[in-house]
This record gives sequence, C-alpha cells and structure tokens, in this order.
Amino acid sequence: MDNATIFLLIFGLSSKLPVADMLMVFGARFLIYLTFILMFILIFKGAVREKKALILAILAIPIVILLIKGIHLFIFEPRPFVNYHFSPLLNTEADASFPSRHASIMSAIAFSYTYFKSKWAPFFLLLMIWVGISRIYVGVHYPLDIIGGIFVGIISLILAKQIVSQIKLRFFH
Repeated sequence: MDNATIFLLIFGLSSKLPVADMLMVFGARFLIYLTFILMFILIFKGAVREKKALILAILAIPIVILLIKGIHLFIFEPRPFVNYHFSPLLNTEADASFPSRHASIMSAIAFSYTYFKSKWAPFFLLLMIWVGISRIYVGVHYPLDIIGGIFVGIISLILAKQIVSQIKLRFFH
C-alpha cells in the first residue's frame, strides 16, 4: 500500500464514531501541550533520569524546528486536505505537510525519556503514537509525514546529545 492509500484508510474512519473523533481531535490538537505539562511536573516528581530527559528534550526541540525549516527549503508536500479538497476535522494552515512538526516534537520527547531509561518512557511513546495517528485521522498529515517526523525527532535528539557531549555537561554523565 502506498502513502495515499494508507492515509485514506485511516482518514476514512473519521466521522463515524463521535467519541473516536473527539479523542483523535484531542490527540491531534491538545495532547502535545499536556505532554509538556507532564514533563514539567516530572521535574518535581521524577527521578534524576526524568530531569535529564527533560533537558535533552528541551535542547532537541529547537533542533527539530531548524531541521524542519531546512527540509521545507527543498521539499514541499501539500497537506492531504489540500490535495483531496476536503475539510479536515480540525482547522490548520495549508502549509507543508512533510514532516509533521507534532510527530517530530513528540518523538524527540519520547525518545529522550527512552534514552535515559525513564519509567515514563512507555507512556511518552504511547502519547507519540496517539499524536501521530490522530494527525492522520483528522486529515492534516499523511503517514509518511509522521514517519518522517519521527526520524527528524530522533536526528534532533542525536544532535542534541552531541552538543551536550561537546560542552561536557557533567549532569549527563
């Protein structure tokens, strides 16, 4: 199956169950903000590994934005609702679809907690998957946008880790 076919299968599930639509719109729009709130709560409630993960994620997020801006200089994929002329379940700009900023940021967060072996890592990975699938379900991204976003998040995390090792932050060793 190709990217468009998988998109149409997932998006085709929308508008059939109001509860599913509500959960997916929540995941696509608001879950990233609740993830940030949880990260900052873990500063006070979490162990040292959660604090390290937060710092690494905070360093990785600006790198995510820079990488995406760089990709947009060379690749412009219109969003699905532009290509297929429909109204998505949530309003968003008709800007570049690839890669997904939400998926990139959630990936950087989830994998920073995974890197430090946080007990919260599985939960953040679940949130990452929820956001990714919901962005397809509501009609604002293709599956490859999400996969590309996950790779951008991983690359940004690797670059952030390199920066940390170059400036030799003792907190991370």
